Amino acid sequence: MNFSFSSFNLDTDRLELRKANDAIALQPQAFSLLVFLIENAHRVVSKDEIIETIWQGRIVSDGTLNARINALRRALDDDGASQTVIKTFPRQGFRFVAELSDEVLEPAIAQPDLSVGSAGPSIAVLPFVNIGADQEQEYFADGLTEDLITDLSKIRDLFVIARNSSFSYRNSSKNVNEIGRELGVAHVLEGSIRKAGSRIRINAQLVDTLSGGHVWAERYDSDLQDIFALQDEIAEKITSALQVSLKQSHHPDRSTHSVEAYELSLKGRAKFFMFSPETNRECISLFEQAIAIDPEFADAWAGQVFPYQSGWSFAWNGYDDGLKIAAEKAQRALDLAPHSSLANSRFGWVQTFLRRPDESIKCFERAIEIDPNNADTYFWFSEALNYAGHPERAIEAGMTGLRFDPVAPPNALYHIAHGHFLCGNLGEAEEYNKRAIRMAPSFPPARIVMAAILVEAGRLAEAKEQVADLLAIDSNYTFQRYRERYPYSSDVHRERMEMAIKLAGIQ
Repeated sequence: MNFSFSSFNLDTDRLELRKANDAIALQPQAFSLLVFLIENAHRVVSKDEIIETIWQGRIVSDGTLNARINALRRALDDDGASQTVIKTFPRQGFRFVAELSDEVLEPAIAQPDLSVGSAGPSIAVLPFVNIGADQEQEYFADGLTEDLITDLSKIRDLFVIARNSSFSYRNSSKNVNEIGRELGVAHVLEGSIRKAGSRIRINAQLVDTLSGGHVWAERYDSDLQDIFALQDEIAEKITSALQVSLKQSHHPDRSTHSVEAYELSLKGRAKFFMFSPETNRECISLFEQAIAIDPEFADAWAGQVFPYQSGWSFAWNGYDDGLKIAAEKAQRALDLAPHSSLANSRFGWVQTFLRRPDESIKCFERAIEIDPNNADTYFWFSEALNYAGHPERAIEAGMTGLRFDPVAPPNALYHIAHGHFLCGNLGEAEEYNKRAIRMAPSFPPARIVMAAILVEAGRLAEAKEQVADLLAIDSNYTFQRYRERYPYSSDVHRERMEMAIKLAGIQ
């Protein structure tokens, strides 16, 4: 990929920044940070997003981040006063503001067909804005947005853009016409939340992306105890305006009726997305507190599956039994809510690592039947299918997920790349995996599969560089850990991977 701006040229394939014909030296983290800012130039990116992407959630001081920003500004002839390239938004984050050339090149790989949303009613729910005095309440606004997306996505006749793509427009300067065109939707829901004590005010408006006109708008003032009823009412108003029916969904009763437990679960979700050993423990604790209030809160049980399984997969301290515990949590969630898409998908994911591929596939298929618009389910199903020995289906599932979530998260790109590798499509595998690594440079699975891709492409020196990067991220990574945590059902796939990564230098 090649980005041009002012007199600079950024080549992400060669990892090179040039001015005229002169190369400009950048530290790897500074280079990755520059790529991330440019790829998200349409919006302000927060400090937490940068840390999650560039440092993978590790504890980083403000001084370290500011040092990288200042290094970029010096390299780009910018300064802290004019900020003509990278602008600081106090208490919000940073944004790349230099004008990009029209000759920005994307990898020549298959893209999802966004026109799927134009065949019928379609909507993107943008992140509701927290306008209260307490900025810590942003998790509540985000949680309400996510839950509206989840409720609407269960309606078969409604095309709903997934969380990741919707949230990429947070603080964006783009208007609804541009957003609708980029996401392939006819309507956008936007709104704000003010939460003060036990009272809540929600403003919501449904906008036609073609005309920019309001289809429906309303303000709700209520006691916080009525939040579930407000969510249902907003969803009903939207579906009525779009002439679709909530009755088409398999929407069960809510997983909890406790507002306190619900708030704790929202905080738990937010902590998991920060993805570090410390926030992982906080995530588990918050879900435990929610379960203590409501022991039958199925979503809280399901919410603990990923943090326990992730802790085990990444060999973080204290998670030796993480997979076993994740399986117990998933089983409890499924027992409490057998018709929950979330419970079925989490149970299916754990079955993958327990090396029960048939059970995994059955659970994911059930989750998709319940919630046919959920991009995350398709993305995780994609990787489960890779491990189950069905990479062709894995690619198809991943591409289906991209239709609902076109601003692809790195794990989705990696899962598709993994499928292409197993199918022998090395060119496509490399392109998808490059994009995943650019977005998440410290994500070990993408580095491992990239090393295997390069070995089979006859580029052993580059493969060894990927392993060196992996060991810089995790110096304790070993071949034995790989064998324990990568559950291939196909002996052919497992042997290919093992041979390749050994040649690349994993001992």
